[in-house]
Amino acid sequence: MILIILSSALLFFLLIQAVFYILPMLGVRKRNEEKDFVHDLPPVSVVIACHNEQKNLQTYLQYIVNQQYPEFEIVIVDDNSTDGTSEYVSELAKAKSCPIKLVRNDGQGKKSALSCGIRAATYEYLIFTDADCRPDSERWISGMMSYFDEANPLVIAYGELSGKTFAARFASYDAALIAMQYMGFASLGHAYMGVGRNIAYSRKLWDTLGGFATHSDIASGDDDLFVCEAAKHIRPTVCFMPETKTISLAKTSFGKLLRQKSRHVSTSVMYSLLDKLLSGGEIVSRTLFFAMVIAMLFVNWKIALAFVGVRIVMAMSSLAWFCRATKTGFNLLMSLIFDIFAPIFYFALLVYRIFNRKTEW
Repeated sequence: MILIILSSALLFFLLIQAVFYILPMLGVRKRNEEKDFVHDLPPVSVVIACHNEQKNLQTYLQYIVNQQYPEFEIVIVDDNSTDGTSEYVSELAKAKSCPIKLVRNDGQGKKSALSCGIRAATYEYLIFTDADCRPDSERWISGMMSYFDEANPLVIAYGELSGKTFAARFASYDAALIAMQYMGFASLGHAYMGVGRNIAYSRKLWDTLGGFATHSDIASGDDDLFVCEAAKHIRPTVCFMPETKTISLAKTSFGKLLRQKSRHVSTSVMYSLLDKLLSGGEIVSRTLFFAMVIAMLFVNWKIALAFVGVRIVMAMSSLAWFCRATKTGFNLLMSLIFDIFAPIFYFALLVYRIFNRKTEW
């Protein structure tokens, strides 16, 4: 009787896991067609909101300045920095042929800074990234704009994380898995999030939705909550082209990563029930699957290992395919380690959130 109960539970959680691996992969494959770069594209404003990011701007801003695109500007919003960000951008604006516009904000947070940047932008089409990001190619703007659809003027793209420490490599694995899922489900018709380090939309859409008004009381959410709101009216376009991804350095320690993830998940209280299930269902079902596997090991280890083998093939092949499609590095051994480690990390995040709910820039 115990064998039947455990086997049924393992099968149930395995099927749930299939929803989060097989379906998104099908969505990725569906949308991962070769797409030519469109010519005669309209001018674009690249908006970057920052707070004390002078060092990152010195390192990464050149990758945007050097974009191969006929007409664009870079709008940098300095949200009350104290590290010389404004002075650096001002000097850079004088020296560069690409128009760089400096906007000063009064330190009210990222959404306020982005709103200032959007209002100050010259052009209708807007691409957003962060100060610590770099486009992976000189055709980043061209690729993003090639996916713009007048009827659905919101483009969701991939923001890769990179790094060499164990924490950074875990963050990279986690970001790729999350991206596969939200981009895959968006391709299938249900968009529930995006990342602010690589997203684009029109000023008209932003105005139509009232900017960030529906979630202005939450510090985060300029990306995922905006996508959720927009998806009620349009169908966002998903861009998988490797040339359009951005790359950021991941947090190098688990303390920093916990603080960052805590800020990200702070917006989940405003998700619909379906969006909560899509954003958190994979890690919960994975944790319960592993718990059932441990229990099954004491009853019939062969059946336990058989279920584990099926899940490993499903999970690793889906993630490997996504990494190939986006030209992201994939290490099978490390991915297997992170696959087991992730439930431990997210339990730690849950505990961290209980005792620390403060969200900052």
